[in-house]
Amino acid sequence: MKQIIALEYAKLKKFQTLKILFAVYMVVVPAWMYFMNFFFQMNPDLKNIFTKENPFDFPHIWNFITYSASFFNILLAVSVVIITTNDIQYKTMRQNIIEGLTKHQVILGKFVFVIFLGTVATLYTFLCGLVIGLIESSNTDVYQHIHLNILYFIQTIGYFSFAFLFAIVVKRPAIAIVTFILYFPVETIIGNIISPKMYRFFPLKVYADLTPIPFFKAVLNSGSRVEKTNILILSLSEQLMLASGYIILCFAFTYVLLRRRDL
Repeated sequence: MKQIIALEYAKLKKFQTLKILFAVYMVVVPAWMYFMNFFFQMNPDLKNIFTKENPFDFPHIWNFITYSASFFNILLAVSVVIITTNDIQYKTMRQNIIEGLTKHQVILGKFVFVIFLGTVATLYTFLCGLVIGLIESSNTDVYQHIHLNILYFIQTIGYFSFAFLFAIVVKRPAIAIVTFILYFPVETIIGNIISPKMYRFFPLKVYADLTPIPFFKAVLNSGSRVEKTNILILSLSEQLMLASGYIILCFAFTYVLLRRRDL
């Protein structure tokens, strides 16, 4: 395992695209939070439509930052696509096998990379929420709703494992990136055309619902509308079960494809 991690790290530390994308991620997450804070300060009437609470107060900030950061996960998911397709294009995985690793170890190394990247993204998002909350919050209830960071981690692994599978199937870097990005709106359109009730079971929809839009209940705070909307929302236990199932399927399909393919 140490050899696998060392090989993956040796490749990643020289990968400038990953550094750039992660640097952008590190900047835009807190920048977006403060932009929204400024927006709400400039538009207090609009803010009151959504919530009477300060979104930067604990525990509300955990919902706010995980929801906001989830949009920028696509940057890191694209890096997964680029790294994986580059490994295929430049025969890096084949070279690892020539140097003594088994195909199983090479595949395991890619899984470790996906989980590692998801862990780093989650820790950074958690630290952003904690620091911003300690600076801006008048409430000291840090631990309430802190579990949303765990849901964010599962969501992140879901997006990255899907990107990994996508890259293995498509293979070509440029085509893989474009089609992966386009899949997000395509799934939304197809899901809503088929049936909004069915759409809630689609993989990216399941992942997205793990970090729901803040103040959702406040926006829909009318009895009939809430009741109608709840029909289209899975329970948290259902979301976790489906998200975990999709992640396992992505890794399983990827493993089978790579085991059968001539690397």
